[in-house]
Amino acid sequence: MRIPILCLIMALLLTGPVKADPVTIGTIKTIKGDVFVVRDTTQTSLHIGDRLYSGDGLKTLTNSTAGIIFEDNTVLSLGPVTEINIKDYVFAPENSLFSMIIDMFHGTASYLSGIIGQQAPGAVKFHTPDAAIGVRGTQFLVKVDQ
Repeated sequence: MRIPILCLIMALLLTGPVKADPVTIGTIKTIKGDVFVVRDTTQTSLHIGDRLYSGDGLKTLTNSTAGIIFEDNTVLSLGPVTEINIKDYVFAPENSLFSMIIDMFHGTASYLSGIIGQQAPGAVKFHTPDAAIGVRGTQFLVKVDQ
């Protein structure tokens, strides 16, 4: 009797937690030049149609740009030599859960708000090395020098 119970306990311990599939938060719609995603410490080239996930870092190189459409229809355009991290993104209108937090380290970006910015403007935050930007309208431009 002890051996089957011990085997069951060992099997449960060895299986470990199941990791859920990541939730797509946005899609690359335009790319010019060299644009990369940093995901789980691995840097990979991005292409039109690639999906983005919360926690992704994005980098554009010289003469490179990227256009992103998020699940709530927010449009974010990144200029050359730009680096951001999508720190948090939650779009669950059925539960009234909204969050978009982006850390911007350097470069230029254009933001056009989607549903999150319209329904919960306080939930959208851009952090730069010198300031935090909160959304009070539908669009803004930001430039962060290196």
